[in-house]
Amino acid sequence: MYLDVFTLSALVDEFMDTLVGGRIQDVLDVDETALGLEIYAHHKRQYLYLSADTNVPRLHITPEKLRRGTEKPTTLGLLVRRYVEGGKIAHISQPDWERVVHLHLETAEGEMELVIEPMERRSNILLVQNGIILDCMRRVGADENRVRVSLPNHPYIPPPPQMGKHNPFMLTEADVAQFLADVADPKARTYQVLTGNVLGMSPLLAREIVYRAGDDPKQKASSADAGDLFTA
Repeated sequence: MYLDVFTLSALVDEFMDTLVGGRIQDVLDVDETALGLEIYAHHKRQYLYLSADTNVPRLHITPEKLRRGTEKPTTLGLLVRRYVEGGKIAHISQPDWERVVHLHLETAEGEMELVIEPMERRSNILLVQNGIILDCMRRVGADENRVRVSLPNHPYIPPPPQMGKHNPFMLTEADVAQFLADVADPKARTYQVLTGNVLGMSPLLAREIVYRAGDDPKQKASSADAGDLFTA
């Protein structure tokens, strides 16, 4: 399942209803890129799966008890177990229009955040306290990303804001028509125009909108109809 902004928003709503107030009873390494949390909430055990796999990141509640899948615990797994086990989930949030989820935790060491960024090749899971990264699943130095360094003892830097994109809930048909009129590349696809101009618009969702507008998802933007796209 592709985790776009809207899918994550639905998951956060589910987690708010089912996990907030729960106590983290166990933390384990499901594999080298995934953590499992056993949470006791609403009078039952629940299992939260967090994966930073660069091909298929995942974030969901699973009905089955999670099992340890690594011969040796990961560095992040050890740290999360040390600080978070026994802690309480106080709140869960998602920054506006970002594919990021924050688990706000109350622990014996104070308030912490487990930040999940299910963004394919940039996927990561980070343990943060007072804005400082304690550790993360995927360490990213300045040689790899000068804008966002993700290393222990460095400040947590959120993804850069998506400048120049439109809020889909405030979008008008005239806006869509302008997107299409501004396309300079004659080979540009309609779905690419949508992803490049609308906040939270994933390629999967954009293709679905083009399809519902009655067109081929691979259609070129030069032949798209703004009215059909807007009402789709």
